[in-house]
Amino acid sequence: MPVLISGVLKDGTGTPVQNCTIQLKACRTSTTVVVNTVASENPDDAGRYSMDVEQGQYTVTLLVDGYPPSHAGVITVYDDSKPGTLNDFLGAMTED
Repeated sequence: MPVLISGVLKDGTGTPVQNCTIQLKACRTSTTVVVNTVASENPDDAGRYSMDVEQGQYTVTLLVDGYPPSHAGVITVYDDSKPGTLNDFLGAMTED
């Protein structure tokens, strides 16, 4: 069952990031996702994003117009994961 990941993408000054794509690339094959498949979300002008993400492990890359791709980290979405922001999922990996 998909888990909702949503929030507002902001830079270090708290300004919403515009002209950006959030890219999730599957690290391995799961029961619902095939390795190396890519899902993406384009936040709106206010930086808001929302995506239903299947169980699995993903590399997170931010693609901002005019800048090289930025690797944000790796997230793991479990069957029992609670909805949260991208920061929640990225932060959970650093606490393990």
